Amino acid sequence: MSDKSKDHRSSPPQGVNPGHFGRGGAGGMGRPVQKAKDFKGTLKRLLSYLKPFRVSISIVLIASILSTVFGIVSPKLMGNATTKLFEGAMAKMKGVAGAKIDFDGILHIILILAVLYIVSSALMYVQQRVMVTVAQRVVFNLRRDISEKLTRVPLSFFDSRSHGDTMSRATNDIDTISSTMQQSLTQLITSIVTLVGVIIMMLTISPLLTLATIITLPLSIWGTKMIASRSQKYFIGQQRTIGELNGHVEEMFTGHTIVKAYGREQDAVNKFNEINDRLYNTGWKAQFISGLIFPLMSFIGNIGYVLVSVIGGIMVTHGAIKIGDI
Repeated sequence: MSDKSKDHRSSPPQGVNPGHFGRGGAGGMGRPVQKAKDFKGTLKRLLSYLKPFRVSISIVLIASILSTVFGIVSPKLMGNATTKLFEGAMAKMKGVAGAKIDFDGILHIILILAVLYIVSSALMYVQQRVMVTVAQRVVFNLRRDISEKLTRVPLSFFDSRSHGDTMSRATNDIDTISSTMQQSLTQLITSIVTLVGVIIMMLTISPLLTLATIITLPLSIWGTKMIASRSQKYFIGQQRTIGELNGHVEEMFTGHTIVKAYGREQDAVNKFNEINDRLYNTGWKAQFISGLIFPLMSFIGNIGYVLVSVIGGIMVTHGAIKIGDI
C-alpha cells in the first residue's frame, strides 16, 4: 500500500463529518430550495418534448372534451325522466282522466343515457390509455437526455452537489413530471370543460339557481388556495429531504469501508434516523394538509346543495321550473 494510502487511513479527513463520505458528501445538503430561474424557458423546453406527440395529445383533448360534455348532458336527461315520472304520478293522484306515467318516454331517455355512458366510458379509456403512453415516452426521453447530459458535465458539477440530490433529480423529479402529465393535465382539461359546460347548462335552466351555485365558488377558491399555500412548503421540503436521504445512503454504501475503519457505524445510523425522521414529518404534514382540500370542498359543496335545494323547491312550487331541473 502506498504512503499516501496509509496517511489517508491513519487519520480522519480534516473538516469533514465522518458520517458523510464520497464526492460532494455535504455539499448541497440542507441548502434552501430555489425557484426556477427561468420558468417560461423551462416550460418551453418541457413542451418541446411533447411536440412529437401532437396527434396523440389532440386525441386526448378531443376525448376529454367529448367525455365531459356527455357527462354534463346526462344529468339533464335524467331530470327530464324524473319530470315525466313525477308529472304522470301527480296526474294520477289528482284523478285526471286518462292520466298515466309515460314509461315509453322514460325508457327512451334511459336508452339514450345508456349509450352516452358507454361512449363516455370508452372515451375516458382512450384518453387515459393515450395519455399514459405519451407521458411514459416523454419521461423515457427525459431520462435518456439526463443520462447523456450527466456524462458531459464537468466534475465540478458533482463536487458542488450531493449524489443524492443528483439522483433525486434524475428519478423522483422525473416521476413527478410523469404523474403530473398523466393525471393533472387531463384533470385540468376536464375541469375547464366541466366548469364552462355546467355554467352554460345551468343558465339554460335557471339564472337564479346558477347564481346560488356560483356564490360558493369564491369560498372554494379561497379555501383551496389557503391549503395549497400551506402544504406547498412541506412538499418542497419532502423532495429536498428525499434527495438528502438518497445522498446519505449512497455515500454510506460507497464509503462503508472508511466508515468501518473509523468506527462510525453508529454515527451513520444516527444520521440516517435523523434524516428519516425529518422526511416522515414533512411527508406527513404535506399529505395531511393537502388532504384537507377534499373535506373542505365537500363541506362547501353541501352548502351549495342546500341553497340550490331550497331555492329550487320554492321555484318549483311557483311553477318557475320543473322538478327534474333541480
